[in-house]
Amino acid sequence: MNIVLVTGGWVRIPPQEGGGVEVYLLNLAQQIVKFGHDVSLIDGKYTKDDPDMEIINGVKVIRLESFKINWFSHDLNFLLSQIIWAQKIKSWLKDKNCDVIYVCVPILGLALSIFSKRIKKRLIYSSHSLRRDKASYSFIDKIAVFLENQIVKIAKLTIIANGITAEKIVKQAKVDANRVKVVTIGIDTEQYHPDNLIGNIKEKYELGNDNVVLFVGRICADKGVEYLIKAADIVVNHYGKHDVHFLVVGPSEQFNIHKNTISNYWQKVNQLVDDYMLQNKVIFTGSVPVDDKIKLYTACDILVVPSIVDLDPRVPIEAMASGKPVIGTNVGTMPRRIKDGQSGFIVEPADEKQLADKIIYLLENTEERKKMGVFARKTVEENYSAGQMASRMLEVFKSIG
Repeated sequence: MNIVLVTGGWVRIPPQEGGGVEVYLLNLAQQIVKFGHDVSLIDGKYTKDDPDMEIINGVKVIRLESFKINWFSHDLNFLLSQIIWAQKIKSWLKDKNCDVIYVCVPILGLALSIFSKRIKKRLIYSSHSLRRDKASYSFIDKIAVFLENQIVKIAKLTIIANGITAEKIVKQAKVDANRVKVVTIGIDTEQYHPDNLIGNIKEKYELGNDNVVLFVGRICADKGVEYLIKAADIVVNHYGKHDVHFLVVGPSEQFNIHKNTISNYWQKVNQLVDDYMLQNKVIFTGSVPVDDKIKLYTACDILVVPSIVDLDPRVPIEAMASGKPVIGTNVGTMPRRIKDGQSGFIVEPADEKQLADKIIYLLENTEERKKMGVFARKTVEENYSAGQMASRMLEVFKSIG
């Protein structure tokens, strides 16, 4: 098959910091190449010296000139930039013979389908939005869900990792259930491994010999970081656990990962750190290089994912592949990915007391923690490898004829 995967053109392939969707696309492309298929991954040019095409682990990364608008609000800038990006992609695809065109951004998919009937016939959309799982929708959320409903109706198929959200998409977009396919994520189990060397990573982030509770993700309300800080207060100040550091890795804004823009929520979280006098126990790193992130998974003792809203986060799977127990919340796919009491724990969202209790349990039970880490690694090997994901995805791709 001749398969084209399309990025939003915002985070450079290969991602060095952040870029969860871009990591997913590159990982998927690399695995599909191993099955003998021809894969092109369309990305932008980020410097004047970027080549038109480069090969990354067998994947042809096509770099097109892109124009990012910065005149209006963030959401309007993104929407307009994606429409311009769609025109560039349409031009490149004009004389290409493709079996599948795979898009992960709703407005980009809509624009491509409107600009070209030929593209529309081969278009598969992959949903990575968290908006449908929110308790209430803002005005922007309503617009985003409306736009996604339109691309779901237009695309040949829609891919999503979460079966519950798939049912919501079918109902809200009013499409046949056969047009929405569930394909679970997979990760490179060689890249994320318990035996990775960590070098001086603990010294680099001033962790000393303390236990490390790790968070990886955006510092935003959806990710529930405030509840991790409140749990840290309970662990350190109420239970007197002083031999622990809470390492918060990630940017404060999704589309400003290189700038680490200070958001209102970031300020709120930092104020909590000050109020609880946790300045020496909570470390904010901002975005870090991928190599550092991989080492931190191996170096940490526990990963915590305190999300209020989430879809199918990669972070728990990456940590589990690294042999670490994960404490996640009862949202998205986490209750199905994390086996409660075996590879970690599931707690209710926005409940810092439950979260703190599980952190303390794992800190105090070293052998149980290690046993959970071994079980976590086995779970990923058996169910969430990148090869398994690619195999399932290829079955879907072939089904559109």
